[in-house]
Parts: sequence; C-alpha cells; structure tokens
Amino acid sequence: MGGRNSVHSNEYPHQVTFLEQTKIPDGSGGYEIVWKAVLTISAFMDTPSSGEIFQAQQLQNPLDRNLYYSYRTDIHENMRCAFLAETYELVGKPQDQGGQHEVMKVSLKLVANG
Repeated sequence: MGGRNSVHSNEYPHQVTFLEQTKIPDGSGGYEIVWKAVLTISAFMDTPSSGEIFQAQQLQNPLDRNLYYSYRTDIHENMRCAFLAETYELVGKPQDQGGQHEVMKVSLKLVANG
C-alpha cells in the first residue's frame, strides 16, 4: 500500500541542503559573510538535456543541473543548494510545474570552489 510518502521517497531520492548568506562578526568590528545551511529536503537532482544546456548558453545563463522537489514557497533564488560535495547557485526563481502546486523545478549552476 505504501501511501504518499513512499511515492515521494522514490520520486525524490536525493537529499539536498539549501544555504543562505549570513553575516557573522569577524572579531574586529566587522562582519564576514558565510553560507549557512537552513533547510534539507528530499528532491530529484537531474542532468539537463543537451538542448536545455544549449538554450541556456544562448541566453548567457548557463546551467548544470535541474532540481525537482515537492511544492513549497520557502526556497528563493538568492539561496544556494548543496548536493554531495558540490554547491550550486539557483538560476532564477523556482517554478511551479504546471501550476498545480505539486512539483517545483529550479535550474542550478555549479559554483566553482563552492
């Protein structure tokens, strides 16, 4: 019987962590900006098609991955996403696929030395 959670465990097999920039005191009166983990969710990390990659390059907005996850509104384009040993920038706002409040998609760009 399984139920909804077992479907999502197969549909979203990857654990990804979202990061936000935060300021921490540097000890000399200033601040250091660091990326802090704020949210870990189940998601599906996908490799874009060659057509999607080409189109993104033509728009000078390269992407390395697509991320799919259950509908939610607390993930924003100013966040980063960590998966395994890699960190990605979100390329644009997460989109509600089909407007059904079920699946979100956001394109990701690998951060060098992230």
